[in-house]
Amino acid sequence: MGSVLQLAHDKGNGSYVVYLGRNSHGSESSSALDISKKTESYHELLGSCMKSKEKAKEAIFYSYSSYINGFAATLEDEEVDEISKRPEVASIFPNEESELHTTRSWEFLGLERNGKIPPDSIWVKARFGEDVIIGNLDTGVWPESESFSDEGMGPIPSKWKGYCDTNDRVKCNRKLIGARYFNKGFQASVGQPLDPSYNTARDTDGHGTHTLATAGGRFVSGANFLGSANGTAKGGSPNARVASYKVCWRGCNDADVLAAFDAAIQDGVDILSVSLGSRPRHYFGHGISMGSFHAVKNGILVACSAGNSGGQGGRVSNVAPWILTVAASTIDRNFASNVILGNNRLFKGLSFNTNTLPARKYYPLVYSVDAKAANVSALSAQSCSPESLDPEKVKGKIVYCLHASVEMSWVVAQAGGVGVILADQLPQATISPQAHFLPTAHVSAADGLSILAYIYSTRHPVAYISGATEVGAVAAPIMASFSSSGPNAINPEILKPDITAPGVDILAAYTEASGPTSQSFDKPIFHSILYLATTTSNVRQPIATDFLQESNPFDYGSGHIRPSRAMDPGLVYDLNPKDYLNFLCSIGYNATEMSAFADEPYNCPSKNSSLLDLNYPSITVPNLSGKVTLTRTLKNVGTPGLYTARINAPEGITVKVEPMRLKFNKTNEEKSFKVTLKAEENASDFYAFGGLVWSDGVHNVRSPIVVKKKDAGSA
Repeated sequence: MGSVLQLAHDKGNGSYVVYLGRNSHGSESSSALDISKKTESYHELLGSCMKSKEKAKEAIFYSYSSYINGFAATLEDEEVDEISKRPEVASIFPNEESELHTTRSWEFLGLERNGKIPPDSIWVKARFGEDVIIGNLDTGVWPESESFSDEGMGPIPSKWKGYCDTNDRVKCNRKLIGARYFNKGFQASVGQPLDPSYNTARDTDGHGTHTLATAGGRFVSGANFLGSANGTAKGGSPNARVASYKVCWRGCNDADVLAAFDAAIQDGVDILSVSLGSRPRHYFGHGISMGSFHAVKNGILVACSAGNSGGQGGRVSNVAPWILTVAASTIDRNFASNVILGNNRLFKGLSFNTNTLPARKYYPLVYSVDAKAANVSALSAQSCSPESLDPEKVKGKIVYCLHASVEMSWVVAQAGGVGVILADQLPQATISPQAHFLPTAHVSAADGLSILAYIYSTRHPVAYISGATEVGAVAAPIMASFSSSGPNAINPEILKPDITAPGVDILAAYTEASGPTSQSFDKPIFHSILYLATTTSNVRQPIATDFLQESNPFDYGSGHIRPSRAMDPGLVYDLNPKDYLNFLCSIGYNATEMSAFADEPYNCPSKNSSLLDLNYPSITVPNLSGKVTLTRTLKNVGTPGLYTARINAPEGITVKVEPMRLKFNKTNEEKSFKVTLKAEENASDFYAFGGLVWSDGVHNVRSPIVVKKKDAGSA
């Protein structure tokens, strides 16, 4: 496949999305006649560039003709140059790949208590998401999962216009009401026809089934994973209807993603779950950004994951302000698998519960290097590589291996071992539980060295492994090591991610075509849930990073979701499509670029609007020089009340709010206020963090304040 891709590149052709901007029918869905006329117009436009209408028909593999106006085609370099000159073309960009961002959760979020759902839970008031339609752009669905049973569910809502692709024995029902696949963009990127096995909405990866079940799976009692996390699994909206749009194959190509957005809008979804992303790209050249804008314009909430790049800042993806971008953090559940040595020292480890050894029975403990097979290097045995161990030296023993992988437990099991201790080699490595073939404890590098020291200082070293699921005794949330963080690489004035949600070791449905691993699934957690957020953990400390250092809004946005508080938030920062168009005006989009988003020619405000004045629920100023004043507007969605501002100024920054009090006399009333930020002389050139809270004594509406003083040496 790689040679085919290289050949296509060498020949100077590739697949592209050609976006034509506004629809002639505005935001209304196209009729069958409209679709036919639009498709014909695409053939004529591209045919005029290729000097052949027939060649254009062969080149176009997607016609976006419902809510999105454009097509995807395989083009030569000179054809790209030619069509990009046409005034009808708002944007043309390569068919790039995005990547996948891969039970106790709901109790941790306060929706249930001790396995029971209290009457004041938002679940009850929202009727468990009854008849909300959740669409999922991912790797497909395993329709036979119990999470998608339709037992007891009523008729499919009349607004649903979608259907089920029944290839590969895929069957839909009153719960799973749609399943479709989109692979033409992937085929174009490969440059050759796909095997017929690709023509299916069935999930063979597991990611799509898991994210869809997390968002809208039904109640499944007796759920567990290898004996861990026992309980009743359920999604965020158990009574919602769900629809799967398979767009990810080897990767998730822009052309397929955009086709799925177009279809989902036409089908009638209410919420779209998108757990995939790519490098940050400008909005008019990014399939997810463009597709999500059209979805939001049609009243659909689009929630995307922040990404799995972790580590370095500025790598958060899905940064458009109309996308709800979600980071990943832990819950208060831990899959402990501890090592107890013969000297009674205990070392904490992790593993899913595969421990079948008798309680407190010690077994001989051996370092894998001392149990290596003949003619095998010590380096190979150290990492318990296949066929590196001597069964006679391993049988009946717990084996200590360096590094950590599921394969190592298989190697030890094949050699007759009864358990495994896997020690990280790097001090900064993050430990995650995995499913192993033997009782296993995955320990830190430091603890691994202590265990190794015990082995070499004791004539007959012994140990046993003790594991159990721990709930409630673990500090949480802690930011996941893989969760991508800000600042926003495209527009740093827009804080991303927006919020954090549970996304580590979440139990939900999976495909039967492959086994689950420890994965990240943050975004589906809250799909039909509005929120207020918190920046403290369950032990009343600031949310921490995986290194237990204090995290900041670049990690968690406005904070961790608190769904039940969303039933009565008091005030909200409201945004609509016009606000987003003015945002695009403020960053300098020209008429052609604006046409990619507006249904008709859009006149930007005569007075240059400031990017800082977008009514976003956070305040971010990345280059503060002197002082700046910005405006925000709050809408009352509760009872009348008097709200007072409470300021936590970032270090080195003076913050002034005018007025300091806002009185609301009725529901839906709006009040504006101004915030003036001024850098003090001793202010650092690094980002500083604070916050603004509006409170009436019952409701607390918080906005992060993120400020960086402009470097005196910068232009």
